[in-house]
Amino acid sequence: MQLRNYQKNAVDAVIAGLDRRPILVAPTGSGKTVMASALVERFDRPTLWLAHRKELIEQAAARLEKHGLHVGLVMAGCGVDAFAKVQVGSVQTLVRRKRGDWPAAQLIVMDECHHATAGSYMKILDRYPHAHVVGLTATPFRLDGGGLGDIFNELVVAAYTDELCNKGFLHAPRVYASQSPDLHGVKTLAGDYQLNTLAKRSNTVELTGDIVATWRRRAAGKRTVAFAVNVEHSQAIVAAFRAAGVPAEHLDGKTPGDERSAMLARLRDGHTQVVSNCLVLTEGWDLPALECAILARPTASLNLHLQMIGRVMRACEGKDGAIVLDHAGNHHTHGP
Repeated sequence: MQLRNYQKNAVDAVIAGLDRRPILVAPTGSGKTVMASALVERFDRPTLWLAHRKELIEQAAARLEKHGLHVGLVMAGCGVDAFAKVQVGSVQTLVRRKRGDWPAAQLIVMDECHHATAGSYMKILDRYPHAHVVGLTATPFRLDGGGLGDIFNELVVAAYTDELCNKGFLHAPRVYASQSPDLHGVKTLAGDYQLNTLAKRSNTVELTGDIVATWRRRAAGKRTVAFAVNVEHSQAIVAAFRAAGVPAEHLDGKTPGDERSAMLARLRDGHTQVVSNCLVLTEGWDLPALECAILARPTASLNLHLQMIGRVMRACEGKDGAIVLDHAGNHHTHGP
């Protein structure tokens, strides 16, 4: 597979630094999975690729197979493929398996490695003390703002966001900030706002109505994802769009997988114009044609702020730019 120059240089740098447990850092939409797949292909030894969501696992497996690699899946409902050189695994599934059922690995790739300090990841690393470890992320710090130096020792930055925007690989979003909730007195927990209080401040008729009015003025008809505080807030946003005659749907962590896939396919095809969600589409999901992101969820986490915006910045044929409608005050907190 033909790599862009920055992708090839990044793969070379990661291979040169394997003994130092590097993190491959690159913006959302820059091709981290492509680069890591090329790394696995060149390493050419038993590899375990870890992810924490089904979408990330399926995406990685598909990309690795495009490189001609024999891929096995370690996730609920999948049998063990002992002959696969690369195993793409669910962290949650792997930690529940008996030690004898764990695949051999001389390289561990940790997708979305800003989650890597969780106990489940540490348990896996303890089982592979001699394996090389490589992290992948657009945001190389914990959700609470802490560092990752207790696991990784080096950053390999493939490219910076402004570079990729200037070259046309990403769209720099046009940001419109409108009404946002009053956050005075809202406490923080583990680096982000306390959700119960945040939901009460955010889920109001006035704020939800402003979201719809701003969208109709700035992004009418564009494929849009809204990020809400909780399920009730997301459902209220969808109800407001539907009341205005806009095809909109709600998605949360309990939505069945086949229903979720069908919903996102309707968004891709334009039958649905707005999908509102609560912490489902922040990672592990890509729709290059997505044109607008509505930030209805205030966050004190720079990590989460960047992950939400990254969903809309991919460039693709027929797309004329990216729009962010900030109804959370996040750009006032974190900057553009």
